Amino acid sequence: MLEREDYMEPRCPLCMNTKERIPVDRIIEKLDEHLEKGETDRAEEHLRYWLSESKNLGDNSGELTVSSELMGFLRKNGRKEEALTLAYETISSVSRFDMEDSIVGATALLNAGTVFRAFGHEEEAATQYKRAETVYQKDLSEDDVRVAGLYNNFAATLAELKRYDEALDKYNKALDILSKKQSSELEEAITYLNIADLVNKRDGLENAESKTEELLGKAYTCLTMDKTEHNAYYRFVLDKCIPAFDYYGHIAESMELRKRMNE
Repeated sequence: MLEREDYMEPRCPLCMNTKERIPVDRIIEKLDEHLEKGETDRAEEHLRYWLSESKNLGDNSGELTVSSELMGFLRKNGRKEEALTLAYETISSVSRFDMEDSIVGATALLNAGTVFRAFGHEEEAATQYKRAETVYQKDLSEDDVRVAGLYNNFAATLAELKRYDEALDKYNKALDILSKKQSSELEEAITYLNIADLVNKRDGLENAESKTEELLGKAYTCLTMDKTEHNAYYRFVLDKCIPAFDYYGHIAESMELRKRMNE
């Protein structure tokens, strides 16, 4: 099932007082331009250049931010060994910079955890998510969307570890945050479908049938709201969500979503 991390890396503001800092906002803007144009080689070159520059300048926050972006790039392109190596290096850097208790450090740990989960290292992922959660809960407001993103990632890992009740608790916490935000209906839909998968794995198809119907109904409502902008991201989410409706036999809903995706 689609996770927020499949299309966006968590990012944090700079929080260190270095003499010189890399221009993070401009770096991210240029990275997005390369990716939108399909210029993957240039995107990687861009990230590696600024990672080197951040190290030369001693910009620890900038280094962790660019490392997070590069981890995501490598993960999404299936470059397992490189992604894992960078994840371990980033975790080491967070400790070496004494930034375990900062938002930027916690976000780097979150992104490292996402690499671990992507390549089947669920226990290591859970460890990093827990470390990030401790900081996020302490330093971010309880309704911050970054906390919701962490809960969703953490829940998915716990579900893979068959820690279903813990996972469900975190999914529900994510929903509680998202339901209070404007324009969060697509993320809500993703979460509802993830919960449907969880309860079916935990309880079995027959025992979970009633709950599954309820969850798919909520997800469908979120995906078909009139206020939702029909942009590239909307079509991307539909493409990832439609198989769930097919799997659970909601063919009419699946057909409508395909129609919307192709409009």
